Amino acid sequence: MAYHTTTAESGDEIAAVFQAAPGTEILYDTGTEHGATSQHLHTLQHARKGDSHILLVPQPSLTNPNDPLCWPELKKWVTLANGVWYSFNGAVTGPIMAAGMIPLSEHFGQSLQKLTYSNGATLICQGVATTVWMPFAVKYGRRPVYLLSNLLMGVACIWLGVASTKTYTPFLIGRAFLGIFEAPIESIVPSTITDVFFLHDRGEKVSIYGLSVLGGNEIGPMLSAFIIQSLGMNWAFYIVAMVIATNLLTMFFFMPETKFTGARPPILPASSEQNLEKAGSTKHIESLEISKAAGVTDDPQEMVRQGSYVQSLAFWGRNDPEVSLIKTFLRPFVLLAYPTVLWSCVIYGLALGWNVILGSTIAQLFAPPPYLFSESAQGLIFLSPFVGSLVGTYLCGPFADFVADWYTKRNHGIREPEMRLPTCFIAAALTFLGALMSGLSYHYKTHWSAPVVGFGVLSTGGQMGATLAMSYALDCHKELSVELMVTIASLKSVIAWIWTWVINDWVIKDGALTVFMVVATVNVVAYMSTFYFYYRGKAIRVWLHQADFLGRAGVR
Repeated sequence: MAYHTTTAESGDEIAAVFQAAPGTEILYDTGTEHGATSQHLHTLQHARKGDSHILLVPQPSLTNPNDPLCWPELKKWVTLANGVWYSFNGAVTGPIMAAGMIPLSEHFGQSLQKLTYSNGATLICQGVATTVWMPFAVKYGRRPVYLLSNLLMGVACIWLGVASTKTYTPFLIGRAFLGIFEAPIESIVPSTITDVFFLHDRGEKVSIYGLSVLGGNEIGPMLSAFIIQSLGMNWAFYIVAMVIATNLLTMFFFMPETKFTGARPPILPASSEQNLEKAGSTKHIESLEISKAAGVTDDPQEMVRQGSYVQSLAFWGRNDPEVSLIKTFLRPFVLLAYPTVLWSCVIYGLALGWNVILGSTIAQLFAPPPYLFSESAQGLIFLSPFVGSLVGTYLCGPFADFVADWYTKRNHGIREPEMRLPTCFIAAALTFLGALMSGLSYHYKTHWSAPVVGFGVLSTGGQMGATLAMSYALDCHKELSVELMVTIASLKSVIAWIWTWVINDWVIKDGALTVFMVVATVNVVAYMSTFYFYYRGKAIRVWLHQADFLGRAGVR
């Protein structure tokens, strides 16, 4: 990998490195490796817990206590908990029918494959609608999007509870609207994480968010199975609606706005940035997400008064006049031309696609002989993938952070996004091994524990792949956190939607072993592209900076 490892003789040289490679950050104040810039680094704010050499990236405001980076740790964690709860609820609604697929199929008089189309309707509408929701989160703030989406998601669950006792058509329409209403779950929470937490903290938080999505896909079917068996499919939706209502209340009272447009101190010396700009080495970057935050030095004479708790409850309080809704809407489409973003989209989509495959086929695989699992037993199968996701959360969170920190210290304190990528190879190995275990054991009708354990190993790899892909994209293009997550979530929904159209009939035709191994092979081939990004990722980021696709498209 082309890391920057030389000793800079001046602040201008150091500045040039970071201006040319978006995503490259000085994370450690290691002493004298950065030449004249080191003296400036000593004056910046450092981590108060753990390694005191870690710089806070980005630097929190010195004059504005309303900056989310300045919030107390408890307030940050409560905000994250509300966001994670919201994404968990949205993830639950996707595979909630897993244990009830056969009873619903019989009630509606439709084939299993056609009933799976209702899952597809949720996924494709979710992917399309997120492109509409998120420009409002950029312009008006995160809070109104969270509250409105949560409210409508609860309404859709009530609708589906009623429709599940009627006919197929209103149920299918309800599933489509559910996808529209819950669309922000996979794009707004990662943006909140970048709003509230520092660079060195984000890996753990992103992995927790990833666990909420995969955990919802796994715990949801397990819990709903008992509800379906005891009370019926309609009550599974009603109970989820009640949980959503509770989250809506906690979100209203304990989740303030996280979008911030105030001034923050720059990491690099102001003189270095000015000299570079005069020399033509940098381009002016119009506000995307942190318009007034980048490269602006706080004036200690202009202190901002801290807002009251009552003021934080405002539903609609941020209207950034510098943000264009049309341009913000178009940016995710332009981002498809970014190799770093496209790679993240493919890895994320393939990793989370396993949840759709398992949710759509568990009843088909384990209800017939020789297993003859009841609805509740089918739900308990998802306990194994959930445990696997917990293991994956550690491997792509604290462990991946440890690996990245090790590379950063060897690189004189300079963090590159590619430093997280080595753990992707563990994800590839676990994905293939899990698919092989579950496919072979099911094919030869071994004891039920063998394929179920295989699902857990498979889920570990999926959790790692999804979280690392998302973390890499956010590290590369943090100023576009909202827009790139729209791109990633939308393409993921398309990939998952494809599985809902073919997976049940494919299993009938070729068998679970063939299906699992083909899909796993596709996953591993995609993971192997990590080699290229590990060694050429920085060159690609430099090229993207010079190409300025957003500027050429007129949407910067």
